[in-house]
Amino acid sequence: RCPGARGVCVLGPVLLSASIKPHSLRYFCTAMTDPGTGLPWFVYVGYVDGEIFVHYDSTARRFVPRKEWMAANMDQQYWDGQTEIGQSDEQINRVDLNILQERFNQSGGSHTVQRKIGCDILEDGTTRGYHQVAYDGRDFIAFDKDKKTFTAAVPEAVLTKRKWEADPTYVDQRKHYLEETCVQWLRRHMEHGKAELERREPPEVRVWGKKADGILTLSCRAHGFYPRPIDVSWMKDGVAQNQDTQSGGIAPNSDGTYHTLVTIDARPEDWDKYQCRVEHASLQQPGFYSWEPSQPNLVPIVVGVIVAIVAIAIVGGVGFIIYRSHAGKSRGVQEDSGAVGGIRDPLGSPQPGCDVKLC
Repeated sequence: RCPGARGVCVLGPVLLSASIKPHSLRYFCTAMTDPGTGLPWFVYVGYVDGEIFVHYDSTARRFVPRKEWMAANMDQQYWDGQTEIGQSDEQINRVDLNILQERFNQSGGSHTVQRKIGCDILEDGTTRGYHQVAYDGRDFIAFDKDKKTFTAAVPEAVLTKRKWEADPTYVDQRKHYLEETCVQWLRRHMEHGKAELERREPPEVRVWGKKADGILTLSCRAHGFYPRPIDVSWMKDGVAQNQDTQSGGIAPNSDGTYHTLVTIDARPEDWDKYQCRVEHASLQQPGFYSWEPSQPNLVPIVVGVIVAIVAIAIVGGVGFIIYRSHAGKSRGVQEDSGAVGGIRDPLGSPQPGCDVKLC
């Protein structure tokens, strides 16, 4: 239940940030006192390598596949059994919500219980497991399978810690699930979904900056990557600036790949101290990307100057031609006038202003 979970069923991103692992199986259960109009109060989902493959909620009240390879390889008996587990966990979490509100002396309001249970197969073949619980977005209790103890993150969790540790059978079941059962199911899912789970699409990364009100906002966008898990962060002088970055989350594209955007505000004069670091399963090693301010484009200016010079030259040439033409005609008129006794200009030049009148 959740699978193999007792009591409170979580822990999504509020407890641990997703990290890139070779293979992982994770179940997230969330129970809410105030989910919002038309939304289920209890949701239970499973992920393999960051891809959702099963889903249950308190509205449909049935476990359903979210991947074709899952639907093709599991029979109806499996889905009926998982549905029974989901319905049982739904009722347990309703009770847990009430218990924890009493523990924290709360009456009414919006409250959430979450659980994260799962395992990883690491690059060296070793495995690890985790069973963590959160309440209202804060760590509540976590299981240490090696020591076979529970760690209470808040005083209100001490009672739960004592109760669970007092039951050796329950502790052994938790340890066995994380070290054996979970890993076996992960290997099975890996085999069934091999074609899709081994798909690798590297991200296309673009970095840009925008200045406004004395602040430089640097943006790093990774697009078209698969599988979903990715780590995008801003570094300053080689140090991760996780507290100062903002992320829009990871969203799907129409072709089944994903995209994400991470931004950070910086001082304009420090632009060259920042790098965007991208880590993904498709990359042999993390990539680093820097923003280069665009240089002023002098081509339009140069072209404009050349065009202006050519235009002036053309106008000047036309004017000169017109001037010469008019000057020739003026001399002809003056010579004819002189022939009949008129007064001829000794230099044979047009009077000042004649070219203006002609124009």
